Amino acid sequence: MARLNRALLSGSLILLVTLNIYNFFSFIFHFAMARLLSPADYGILATLFSIIYITGIFSESIQTIIAKYAATEQNNAKLHNIVSRAIKKSLKISSLIFIGYVFISIPLSFALKIPYLLLTSTGLMIFAAFLPPITRGALQGIKSFKSLGINFIIEAIIKLSLSIALVMIGWKVYGAIAAAVLAAVIAFLLSIYALKNIFKSGNKPAHTGNIYVYSRPIFFVLFTLSVFYSFDVIIAKMVFPADTAGFYAIASILAKTIFFGTQPISKAMFPISAGEKKGKKNNLLASALAITLICIFIALIVFYFFPEIMIRIFSGRYIQESAGILIYIAIAISLISLSNLILLYKLSIGRVKNYSILAIFPAIEVGLLFFFSSNLVEFSIAFITASAIFLWGSVLLFNK
Repeated sequence: MARLNRALLSGSLILLVTLNIYNFFSFIFHFAMARLLSPADYGILATLFSIIYITGIFSESIQTIIAKYAATEQNNAKLHNIVSRAIKKSLKISSLIFIGYVFISIPLSFALKIPYLLLTSTGLMIFAAFLPPITRGALQGIKSFKSLGINFIIEAIIKLSLSIALVMIGWKVYGAIAAAVLAAVIAFLLSIYALKNIFKSGNKPAHTGNIYVYSRPIFFVLFTLSVFYSFDVIIAKMVFPADTAGFYAIASILAKTIFFGTQPISKAMFPISAGEKKGKKNNLLASALAITLICIFIALIVFYFFPEIMIRIFSGRYIQESAGILIYIAIAISLISLSNLILLYKLSIGRVKNYSILAIFPAIEVGLLFFFSSNLVEFSIAFITASAIFLWGSVLLFNK
């Protein structure tokens, strides 16, 4: 039992440090954009990144699936085969999805009040959602946490530096999106290099007959999670004026540091849980929950007592509307973070049943946010309510 806790703490510590350095640079990215762009332009950027986060359903699903297979596959030549086949198939699928997105963006640009060219350029991140997660999933599965974390950090640094340069020369939101795309391309190439020993080991056909059966619950669960932590900003852009939506986006992006800050814990837990013996798995979940709750508690204390300072640091100015709702959104994101941990744990041990029931919870969220949208506080409390129902459903769904 002690050994298991040390394994989780060791893996979590590496990913908590490296991925939170990545999250820190991502935070600085939004910090810089919030200062360099007007509230209306930043509201557009936050909406576009919410769409990118939704495409993360592919990213997280693929990374989780590859990590599951890499954690149990001891033959490097077979792992090479799995990774190579996944890259070829993902390239074809992402191309088809991008073409579909180009057409969907026509009505979406009117609904979101965002220029069509800007919206379609965001679709290039679809490729980033399919390709880098394959190699990163392999790194995660073989427990190469240091290389995985460094890869994320390099991507964040490139995105930050390029975006500031491009925005300052006048590209504005276009520059921020272009920086994100280029950073993802470079990170993918570097992740391939990090797996050089796998690619040098030959290519031996691997059996992955259960991959589609296993991928369905992963995709469905992660789709639900992605929708849940992304749709609030998108709906706010639809129901509020541009500046008000920007005020909400500033508070929402700041609060979501809780989700991204605790995500390394579940990422470290996943391959350990997938490879451990049955008797040790429950202790692993308890340890992961304890670490997550400690992180959440610290974040909520800061957001509750110092909302004005946090908003001023983040946006460069005091925005009363953003400060007034920060703690509400932070509570909602905390509940989603706990749901994420519980659901990923069940995915790691292959005990995900009745997962289609999860589809009801994003529908509840959308309904609540549209109905309770007379002001930002009401909207934020509706987000808490939806997140609490989602957490309750996540726990209840997996009772014996």
